[in-house]
Amino acid sequence: MNTAPFRETRHLGLRHRLAMASAVLIWCGVFLALQCHALPIRDALGMIESGDDDHAVGSAGEISRYQIKKNIWRAYSSSLNYSDKNEAWRIAEKVLATRAEEYQRHTGHAPSPFDIYALWNAPGQFQNVGYRQARISRVIAARATRFANLVRQSESPEIIAGSWKPDKVLPVPRRPGVTPQLAVAISGPN
Repeated sequence: MNTAPFRETRHLGLRHRLAMASAVLIWCGVFLALQCHALPIRDALGMIESGDDDHAVGSAGEISRYQIKKNIWRAYSSSLNYSDKNEAWRIAEKVLATRAEEYQRHTGHAPSPFDIYALWNAPGQFQNVGYRQARISRVIAARATRFANLVRQSESPEIIAGSWKPDKVLPVPRRPGVTPQLAVAISGPN
């Protein structure tokens, strides 16, 4: 019995299935790329720090979805409602504005999304290495990269220092040296 035609047909069937599977994967990739949107800094920071858990408590006692140290929380608020995401963001926003102002004074430019995460999670380390991304720990760099990937928009790479304008901007304390673009970047489009 000659099985060559059967093997050829079976082989073509496999090729056809692989081609169809590839087409479906490409279609899904295009669909997801069109549906995915960058997150505002507020959302990305909560996601990276605690998985958006308003009741999270870190190993060093950090509180809220943004994992703010209690002494920092108390410096900015008398509220004990650590699970209030709006109060937590109000405090996080002030902390970020202060740190970003120092960064901008030192470097002469607004921080990128990567820099914002390093300023949030390891401000002393980042400052001690002269705000050079390549010199921070690999763990912080990996997290900062994930954060930046959540924040960046492929169609608008100037999300931090550029002309992007959200629909609504949360108030940011006016500070010398904090550009309106940086204030918009920190506030996000909420």
